[in-house]
Amino acid sequence: MSRLSKFLSIIVLIVFLLACNFVTQPLNDAQNLAQTAQALGTAIRIETLQALPSAIASVVSQETLQALPSAMPTLEALASSLPDFGNMFDPQGAPVQEWRGIPILPQAIAGQEFSENNTYSFKANVTAKEVQDFYNEKLAALGWSQPFSLPIESEGGLMVFRKDQDSLAVTITPSEGSVVVLLVITQV
Repeated sequence: MSRLSKFLSIIVLIVFLLACNFVTQPLNDAQNLAQTAQALGTAIRIETLQALPSAIASVVSQETLQALPSAMPTLEALASSLPDFGNMFDPQGAPVQEWRGIPILPQAIAGQEFSENNTYSFKANVTAKEVQDFYNEKLAALGWSQPFSLPIESEGGLMVFRKDQDSLAVTITPSEGSVVVLLVITQV
């Protein structure tokens, strides 16, 4: 036998073995699946599965299921209970010089109080850094300490101040070439 014929015989044998494995593998997978299903069938009795719908029905009545949609709040009801944050980022009206003892940036061009949220919002044609410097200086002079702040960058940031039982959050947000500042006072 020549070397070439030996090589071809080995190739044919390898291809035959691979083809046999290719045919028998799906059969082995099917047998494994059948054994798994049989094991599950013996672990969970068929009577238990048949009794499941009536057991659920005894816990949850038909009346409960029918009443469920009317008991859930509508989207409109949920939306009306949320504070109106949209207007806070577009304050209307003339800004004040001071709000609840907190100075307002002199460069403010519009301002509005949202008393239901203990919030004052104003817009100013300054940078976020200028707002940060203003409040760091003015609030420190008024006895406020700053236990927390997030970095103030061109994207804005957050500063938190405390004095006695009050906490003041100063949120700075860029808005079309200016900044919107939200002042929120809460009692600690």
